[in-house]
Amino acid sequence: MDCYARPWARVPGKIILLLFSLGWSFPSIGAESAKIPLTPATPESQQLDSTQFAKAIARIADGQYGEIDSLLILRHGYLVLEHYFSPQYHGQTYRQPLKSVTKSVTSALVGIALEQGYLPALETRLTELFPQYPDIGNLDARKKAVTLEHILAMTAGFEWDEFSIGYNSDDKMMVSPDWIRFVLDLPMSHAPGETWVYNSGCSLLLSQILRDSTGQAVDAFARKHLFGPIGIEKWNWSITKNSVINTAWGLAMSRRDMARFGMLILNEGRWQDRQVVPAEWIRRSTGVKVLGTGDYFPYAYGYHWWRLQDPEPTVAMLEVNDAYFALGFGGQFIFIVPHLDLVVVSTASNFGPDEALFLKLLRDHIFTAVMD
Repeated sequence: MDCYARPWARVPGKIILLLFSLGWSFPSIGAESAKIPLTPATPESQQLDSTQFAKAIARIADGQYGEIDSLLILRHGYLVLEHYFSPQYHGQTYRQPLKSVTKSVTSALVGIALEQGYLPALETRLTELFPQYPDIGNLDARKKAVTLEHILAMTAGFEWDEFSIGYNSDDKMMVSPDWIRFVLDLPMSHAPGETWVYNSGCSLLLSQILRDSTGQAVDAFARKHLFGPIGIEKWNWSITKNSVINTAWGLAMSRRDMARFGMLILNEGRWQDRQVVPAEWIRRSTGVKVLGTGDYFPYAYGYHWWRLQDPEPTVAMLEVNDAYFALGFGGQFIFIVPHLDLVVVSTASNFGPDEALFLKLLRDHIFTAVMD
């Protein structure tokens, strides 16, 4: 897991409310791709109440939702809100470390690779996917049964502890000379498919699987088949010590580009006249595969996407529990609600329980702004 400190410069809530009362304004599209711009619109033109947004911005600026530093909202394909709470340091062009939102982007790349015939079926066994590691450690009958689908759903059954403070599994992986081998050699704690355990090691395995199957590094494959087609032009993707693209938490891009990706997924993988990610993969990967446990209850999980379980109070605000989201450490969110045709992007330094303050923000002001 990774984190970093940020300087903060917040705008007083009263000033923000005054700006809203004087009229809604939008930043210039600027360096946006001329081919595929994000189109601004007033909230009311998309059946949203701007006074709720004004209250949200004022309360965020006052620190009532922790350390949120950006909020973007898109409805019916239009950018109806874009606000940065520390623009001097983290404004429109800043490339935000996405943390584990990276995992959901990786899921989309897996769907593309499957559709294009680079990857074998989801039922393909782990041992077939890594022939370059013929001497995998702790290779018992359970590990031989692990499939690509188990890796995507984080039900592989590896012995893994991501959240303990101290020398946890992530820490051990990061100091190992070969991150892929470290994960492959892990002992098994459960039969595959039996238990869900959040495991960034599974996400790293997908990097090697994509590279081996496509013959390209993951970032090059993403540029050609995902980022380029939707107008994402500037981004960074970190590399592990053994030259593997970090598909667990290593991607950074602007909040506008996070919004582009969210719009693509909301539209079932279609961008303008092009099907970028297979629609069936979007439906399958964002659907509930397993119920989360422990730190992430009451969330559920798909293929590297999160879902809300019914006990979560946010669900009570929705007519249909069809929302799904990408979540990164510290409160990086791309939250998608298909039946509302809504995408919400937010970035933050909200660690531990404060991470869920974003969901409270949704309940307090975003969902209540919907007028139709």
